[in-house]
Amino acid sequence: MKNKLNSFSYVFLGIIFIVEAVWSFCGGKIYIKYTGWIEPSIQMSITSMAIGIIFICIGIFYNSKHSDFMRCKKCHKVYNYIDVKDKDKICPKCGGELQDYKEFEKEEQEKKNKEFKRIDKIERELIEEYKKSKK
Repeated sequence: MKNKLNSFSYVFLGIIFIVEAVWSFCGGKIYIKYTGWIEPSIQMSITSMAIGIIFICIGIFYNSKHSDFMRCKKCHKVYNYIDVKDKDKICPKCGGELQDYKEFEKEEQEKKNKEFKRIDKIERELIEEYKKSKK
């Protein structure tokens, strides 16, 4: 959720810069805090357009390199990334290794799939035995 909000903020800010650049290209005045209303130069309009495009690109293409949550492999406690980012991926509670929560979810899904396949195999064997006993 946080990454989506950051992306939206960058894109929104980029759109504001681009709208301001288009407005100034068309001859409109813009407000600058300590100087008031001015008619911007072409160079200022082009710079504003470039800044807007950069912000939009950052909002669309930038991905965070870390997950929002970390999980201890030993005690299974979940931490916010901000709380443990300076701890070198070591659990403050038990000293175990911290794991990215996305990796944990993948491992759990793999375990569930493995268990499902095992149960499915047992079920098929039981069905085959039942069919043999009926004959």
